[in-house]
Amino acid sequence: MTNNKLKQAIDDFIAHESLSGTSLIMTVFGDSVYHRGGVMSLASLIQLMDVFGLNERSIRTAVFRLVQNGWLISEKIGRTSYYRITESSRQRFVMADQKIYSFEQREWDQKWDLVLLSSVELENKVLLKRELEWLGFANIATNVMAYPGCDHLKLQNLLLSLNMTDQVVLFKAETLALWQESYPTVKRMVAINWPIDNLQQRYQKFIQDFRTFFSYFEAEDEIDPVQAFQVRILLIHQYRRILLKDPHLPEELLPLDWLALTARNLSSNIYQTVYAAADEFFLEHARTADGNMPPVHPQFYKRFGGLKQELIAD
Repeated sequence: MTNNKLKQAIDDFIAHESLSGTSLIMTVFGDSVYHRGGVMSLASLIQLMDVFGLNERSIRTAVFRLVQNGWLISEKIGRTSYYRITESSRQRFVMADQKIYSFEQREWDQKWDLVLLSSVELENKVLLKRELEWLGFANIATNVMAYPGCDHLKLQNLLLSLNMTDQVVLFKAETLALWQESYPTVKRMVAINWPIDNLQQRYQKFIQDFRTFFSYFEAEDEIDPVQAFQVRILLIHQYRRILLKDPHLPEELLPLDWLALTARNLSSNIYQTVYAAADEFFLEHARTADGNMPPVHPQFYKRFGGLKQELIAD
């Protein structure tokens, strides 16, 4: 049964947020299609995106851009078009999946990883800096990017994939015995070079918006599948946009009132509440060339610490 107050809240949210059709479609593929084979018909996508106020023309334009940018590939069978996640973009979906749905807070050893870019060819430098920022690095000085305790395997794989292992110099540094005295200065350095204030504001708005949605679901005995799908996709869409900018710095370097964990717990609670009803709506409309969507990959059930598998009927 449709909750009219929740409907109004969702409609208001969609009307006032700058929701990019291209980005929203990427959220649907990452959240609902990726673990079900990674392919879906255009007709299905048009039906699903209609609940977010996107018309057919805007959807066709959005998927065209995603194909042009290498995220999706178009396949035509008869008169029906299908869109599949490309092999080149699959690793991006894997990394985004890990950032959004998994929580890993590693202990920091007080050491910093530095990447010296002065030997990188000019045409490669912009690309490498962007990719390093994806891993959480920031430019702390001319031609020097840093991160406190990075994942060395990810860094190595990045440099290998870009063929840049012979163009960069890597250093390991640490804060010396003056750590306690220099601690405020280090935190200021982090606040200057990483978008801490902006992220805190974004987390705060996210929490306010989605606590409102959650309060409506908590008051309901039965969840409307359409509203569940809308909130699930909007939740992950907004959360993803923040997380992919969040460098996941060690706790010691962040403000005492850092809101990331609050946002994480709220996202987990909402997702656990709505995901099964949302899948009802998704599976009713989503189709592949073989008919219904395939069963979800078992990895899906590990999201947010573990979902109850018996709630989903494939």
